[in-house]
Parts: sequence; C-alpha cells; structure tokens
Amino acid sequence: MVGLDQTVVAVALDPMARGLGLTTFMMHGVVLVYVLALAAFVPVGGMLARRFGRLTTFRAGTAVFAIASGLCALAPTGDAAEPYLVTVRAVQGIGGALMMPVATSVITDVYEEHARGRALAVYAGLAQLFLVLGPIVGAVLTQLLGWRSVFLVNLPVGAACLWMIARARLSNRAEGGPLSVLQPLLVIFSLVTLILGLYQCGVWGFANGKTLTVLAAGLVAMGMAVRLILRSPRPLLDLRLLGIRPYAVAVALTFLVQAPQLIVLVHGTVYLRQAMGLSLLATGISLLPLVAASAAGTFLSGYLLDRSRSVRVPVLLGLTAATVGAAAWTAALPSREYLWQVPGMLLAGAGMGLPVPALSAELMRAVPPAKRADASVLRQSIRQLGGAVGLAVAGAVVLAANENTADAAGVIGVDATFAAFAVASCVLAVTLPLAAIALPPRRARTGGHRSAGRGTGPPSP
Repeated sequence: MVGLDQTVVAVALDPMARGLGLTTFMMHGVVLVYVLALAAFVPVGGMLARRFGRLTTFRAGTAVFAIASGLCALAPTGDAAEPYLVTVRAVQGIGGALMMPVATSVITDVYEEHARGRALAVYAGLAQLFLVLGPIVGAVLTQLLGWRSVFLVNLPVGAACLWMIARARLSNRAEGGPLSVLQPLLVIFSLVTLILGLYQCGVWGFANGKTLTVLAAGLVAMGMAVRLILRSPRPLLDLRLLGIRPYAVAVALTFLVQAPQLIVLVHGTVYLRQAMGLSLLATGISLLPLVAASAAGTFLSGYLLDRSRSVRVPVLLGLTAATVGAAAWTAALPSREYLWQVPGMLLAGAGMGLPVPALSAELMRAVPPAKRADASVLRQSIRQLGGAVGLAVAGAVVLAANENTADAAGVIGVDATFAAFAVASCVLAVTLPLAAIALPPRRARTGGHRSAGRGTGPPSP
C-alpha cells in the first residue's frame, strides 16, 4: 500500500484534474504532499512504536491510511477539491509513515542474525518493485472503475493487513518513557518549509525574496532540529550512524537515486497520457518496458552483489545505465514517438532498479546488529526525502516552463516535461561520478554479502 500509493495516482492525475478542476500546481501537490508526509513522519512512527508498542502503532497507521484513502475517493468538486485532497493525502502519508518503521523492526526482530540482512534486502527490493508498479496498477483501476478506485482499493487491502498482523502473533513490547514533542515538531516544520520553498520557487521565482526567506527558515529550523537530536539522550533519529562512512555513503546514494526515479515515473506517465493522447489502459501498457526493466534490475542486483562481492558493481552499472537511459528518453520526448522512447525506458528502468537493494544490503552490513532498526528508519526517512526533493525541484521547473493557460487547465506541455526529465538526467549524471569516488574499492566480505545479496529474491524455506 505504502509503495504503490507514491506513484499509483500518476495515471489518475489527468482524469482527476479534469473531473475536479485541478491546476498543474495541485496535480504535483497530490503526489508531493504524500511523499513529504512519509519523509517527515517515519521517525515519528519509530518513536511511537517504541513508546506504545509496534503492533499498536502498526494497527493505528493501517487504520489511518485506509480511512484517509477512502476519504480521498470522496473528494468533492469545485473550490473545496484542492485543499481537501492535499489534507487527506497528507493524512494518508502519515498513516503510511506509522507503518514503515514497524515493518523494519519486525524483520529485525523475527529473523536471526545470519538472515537479517537478507530479509531486509527482500523488503527493500519489494518496496522498489511496488513503487514502479504503481502507474500500471493505477491505469488498470482507473480504466475499469474510475480514478476514485485508486484510493478505494486500499480499504480491503488495509483490512487484510490488520487480519494478517493479528494472526502473526508478534510481540507488542513497548519501552515506555516520555514522548519527545519538540524534536518531531522541528523536523516536520523544517522539512515542510524546505520542500514548500523548493516547490513554490516555480511560482514565486527562483531568486524571489519570499523563496529565499522560506528556504532560509527551513535551513535554520533543520539546523536546530539536528542540534537538538544530537544532544538528546532519546533522539528521534540516530544521526550518529552517519558517522559510519559506508552507511552514510549508501544512504546518500539512495537519496540521490530516489529523486530522479519518482520524477520519471510521475512525469513520464503524465506525458504518455496528455502529450501523446493515449488512453488510460494504453498508458499503463506503454509503461511496461520501464516497469519490467526496473523489476529485472531490482532482482538482478542481489545476483551481481553475490557474484562480485562488491557493492560497486550493481551500483555503478545501474547508475551508468540509468544516466544513459534517462538522457535517451529525454531526447526522445519532443518527437512524441513511442518507439523512440522504449530504449531509454529500458535502460533507465533497469539502471534505477539495480542500486537500491545492493545499497540496502551494504548499509545494513555496515552498522552493528543492535542498530539495524534505527539505521533502517533513518534510511527510509532520507530516501523518502530524496523523492520529495526531486518532485519539488522538478515541479518548480515544470511550473516555470509551462504555459499559464496550461497550468490553469491541469495540462503539462512537452517542453515542461522535457525540463523535468532534464532535472532527473542531471541528478543521475552527478550521482554516477560521486558513487565511483565514494564507494569502497575493497571487495566485500563473502559471508556478509552473500546472505545480503541473496535477499533480493524470495527467502528459501
């Protein structure tokens, strides 16, 4: 549910905009506010799980997510549509954020030490897979049942989740203790302010005084939040883990990969629907090369990691393919010829699928076993933040490049899509040499990486 809902609405954005009268600004906002809520509230979910118990937090998150999904489907038309959707999508993201840390801590607790990295890699690989499946699932649902079904489908899935977690008989132990209020408030305020400033600069102007003021306020708040967290005996996020160089490198690269991935998934889907005039189902089918290649890359990642015993192989190979593929897809956009886009889709999909599972295994290997749950919460927060930053920057560029009349009608022009893809291509082009410099040249230890590498496939009985 959490992975799909980052991108499942991509195909539904066009019919939503037409039916509810959404502007281009709000089309981006529907996706962006969800990803931002995930990034800001994942550490809060970890804190609540420690205080009230994992299952209590998971059940609350699942209920909030499902109810908010149902409310999204009830979005009214007219002037109330935009504030209503933004609000309930944010609540939906909060529900997802309460679920994610619990899933990680359950994996960490249930699996033995020798299989823990492998299990966490399975989790990361499946999250990656469902992220890219979102537009296809959205296309099928929207074509058959209308755009509101994209949200309604979470009601039975949420009920099934609650039923399964009840049968799993997991412990619900809680550490207790006081809750920190100031830390999460500062983190949430700083992230929301920074992302708002990045996105609004497409409307206000990149050098406008309001833009600079909002960004400065966000940076100051983030500095205060970091200082408070580092000095706290019960930190919201264990930022000291970033002092472990392999872990910090893996998290930073995950952040940089997530940004272009969400950009091409969302804007590529809208381009096929609006610029090429494809039907909803045809849009979903047209995305199959991207999705199939990404799925192949996700599961190939563990094989390459296992065979080479070095995280450099899947990461650098993936980033090279993703950079070339994104550039090729970008160059093909003005032609509006689908066949010219397929090679870029295949390369970009496979390339973006390769790094994340390998990086997940690497960062979990780099931290002490007792810190793996905290390490995963921090990784998830930074990964979601990468997606939010990418969408905000690309959205600002699109708003600046798009025609005013198109903005008002909820239509993204070819030139604006080209600009968004150019942002994604540039991020990948910068990430590739950084990864080549920062990743460790040494070969990984056989035992640690073999167990982690196999984790990108299904666990054996």
